[in-house]
Amino acid sequence: MSQRATLAETTSLCPDCLQQVPGRYEERDGGVFLTRDCPDHGVASRRVWGSHDHWEWAAEFGPSPEYDGGDLAVDDDHACLAVVEVTDDCNLSCSYCFASSGPGGDHRSTDEIEALLDTVENAGGRPIQFSGGEPTVRDDLPDLVERARERGIDHVEVNTNGIRLATEEGYAGKLADAGVTAVYLQFDGLTSETYETIREVDLVEEKHAAIEACRDADLPVVLVPTVVPDVNDHEMGDIVRFALENRDVIRSVNFQPVAHFGRYATDDGRFAIDTATRLLAEQIGSLEPRDMLPAPCCSAYCQIGTAFVPADADPSVGDGCGSDGGAAADGADAGADCGCEDADAGAFVPLTKFVDDQLWEMLSGMVDEGDYMELLAGTAAGEEWACKTAGCCGVDVPGGVEGLFDEVVPVSFTGFMDADAADVNRLSNCCISVPTADGDLVPFCGYNMTTDDGEYALRNRNEWGGRAAVDDPRAATGADGSDPDADAPTGYEGDGVADGGRVEDSPRTDCDPDSGCCGDGR
Repeated sequence: MSQRATLAETTSLCPDCLQQVPGRYEERDGGVFLTRDCPDHGVASRRVWGSHDHWEWAAEFGPSPEYDGGDLAVDDDHACLAVVEVTDDCNLSCSYCFASSGPGGDHRSTDEIEALLDTVENAGGRPIQFSGGEPTVRDDLPDLVERARERGIDHVEVNTNGIRLATEEGYAGKLADAGVTAVYLQFDGLTSETYETIREVDLVEEKHAAIEACRDADLPVVLVPTVVPDVNDHEMGDIVRFALENRDVIRSVNFQPVAHFGRYATDDGRFAIDTATRLLAEQIGSLEPRDMLPAPCCSAYCQIGTAFVPADADPSVGDGCGSDGGAAADGADAGADCGCEDADAGAFVPLTKFVDDQLWEMLSGMVDEGDYMELLAGTAAGEEWACKTAGCCGVDVPGGVEGLFDEVVPVSFTGFMDADAADVNRLSNCCISVPTADGDLVPFCGYNMTTDDGEYALRNRNEWGGRAAVDDPRAATGADGSDPDADAPTGYEGDGVADGGRVEDSPRTDCDPDSGCCGDGR
């Protein structure tokens, strides 16, 4: 048996009953495992990070605030994005689906949606994503978008499989006219085989047609691939190249390694985001795993990303990396070891090749007005171009905002937590939320958490808002067939994720959802 060294202790959940139990991170076989010991179901352990060395490196970017034992409602000041589910109906029955959606599901009523928008508005009008199910099956989706924009919610994106965009002429324009600011497009790859496995139907033509429709409507697109080992992990590099080639309409890429929520294949086909990053680096020669930095607005183990920059960007970033005129953010020579100086025309390199390690410090401290601009202006490309390099997280900056992503294409990985990877410290610092009718913002992963038997703990129950998530047939009796007014599953009433109080406030960094770093995929 391999030796185990305890790296950190935390509070986790039992994957069988979702009861809160002590957890510990252990170094084993070169990686990091999360081990839990439930008094009712025994020991459970799962590899949650591929490389121990990479885990320790990520830890240098700052630990998550400690969970204080209150409920896991997201603090209003920390919510980057609110996911508003408008239907349980869908025109697909995918092999992998957070919401277990499919044809024949019910729509949420307009009154229910208005109540959820009340929650978002009261939390400061955070950016929202209309999701489902498949939100575009609702004919009134443009009206819902207008309702959100009338409330002063400036960023409204739509999470979609793209079928209606591809097949209904003018639909993308309707969404754009209503006020949609970005399309969060399910995009698992470039081959028929990938879609036939993950979505159970070949959607290659529809994906390309949807992107063309968005291009014609001047509607930005975020590509959202669900990455399944041995299915489409070999396509990640091609997806990034496709995004870069179409960066006039594709704003970013957010890879989401498959998590065991809702409906998923029963095998253990999943991997940690650092492993996925290593695979992407093998497919893109200019990328190294540590070019992808943890996002400042959540746990270092939830989100990592970078932005790809054309080597011949204008102004020439190549001059800022290894040339006589180049300078790092602190004014020192940037060094000539990254290879950007010799990059072929049309090549793309990670943003981290042009700025030093102070980049993350800048991102994490952007709330301090002015500090980030001083740092970015110190790069060789200068202040005007630097305004375009915000990547995952950004705030309003003077100039440059109009063309924020004209040249830079952010690429990120989001590691959603299923029950086998649950860490309440990470949940308490979540920046992706689901609003409820009674005014709470629930952590997205907690809302979708399912037991190993596939039962939702919160999605179809009434702990958060006094109503089911949607008018789902299961809601009449509860997810497990029980009386919905009966006690919640062990661990979700008193000692689980829904006990009274709030998590301790934690500093937030404003997040630009257009970068794709925040949001859920289906």
